Amino acid sequence: MDMFKGIRHGFRMAGASWAVLKSHPKLALFPVFSGLAFLGLLAGIGFLAFSADGTGTLAANFDTSQPAAYAIFFGVYFALAFVVIFFNAALVFCSLEAYAGRTPSLSAGLGAASARIPQILGWTLVASTVGLLLNALQSFLRDKLGFIGSLIGGIGEMAWAALTYFVVPVLVMEGVGPIKAVSRSSAILKSTWRESVGGEGGLGLVSFVFVLPVVLVIAVTVALNRDAPIAGGMVLAVMVLVAAYIMALSVIFSALSTIFRTGVYVYATTGEAPAPLDAALLRETFR
Repeated sequence: MDMFKGIRHGFRMAGASWAVLKSHPKLALFPVFSGLAFLGLLAGIGFLAFSADGTGTLAANFDTSQPAAYAIFFGVYFALAFVVIFFNAALVFCSLEAYAGRTPSLSAGLGAASARIPQILGWTLVASTVGLLLNALQSFLRDKLGFIGSLIGGIGEMAWAALTYFVVPVLVMEGVGPIKAVSRSSAILKSTWRESVGGEGGLGLVSFVFVLPVVLVIAVTVALNRDAPIAGGMVLAVMVLVAAYIMALSVIFSALSTIFRTGVYVYATTGEAPAPLDAALLRETFR
């Protein structure tokens, strides 16, 4: 599939997912909650690291070569990953409600995610462990083999991402453990790989199209500032607008991606494409 065809497919997939989000705009709040909780937890951890000894020197004097340092780093990674997965599970549940023709509620989504906390904790442990191991492996291969090593490591990470593509919907709907969820996700992917890869690739291309104006604005601002210095207030205003635009895009496309993924899960497990997704489009994507 050429890039332009991929963009066309992406816009069609984004449009179908957007129809769900437009009907239930509150679903976009879950990525916002996730981002706020993520930043809040990160800020709290940073505050404790720099002030736990009362002098602000704890982080500077911390020996990162000790086993305790690895344990703490893993704990931080685990906590941050749990936050993201928890709110993603809540969004998956609400997306399923929307596809079923019911009106989703934030409280119901959070309640459904809370009911799956044991499964989410188990999956977070597996995902965090495998993620860090893959990252370490890629660093090792890059040091030993250079670009080829990075390529091999990247393929491994993509393979893991593909195998676990449907894990969160499986956790939410089937309530199985993390190992079983990976097995179920892999089985579902085998029957819908064209739809999954095509849709995510299409959404990625669409998000890239929407990012291009930001690149243009930054380039123009830099060029104008080089020829004649721009007032600091104007530069700050441009930076604020660019940051707000990027954050809005991040929230929207994060929601669209989860909504689409949930729709493909429904299609794969029931054989019927939930409205407004189109079965013909799903079958044709990346064929």
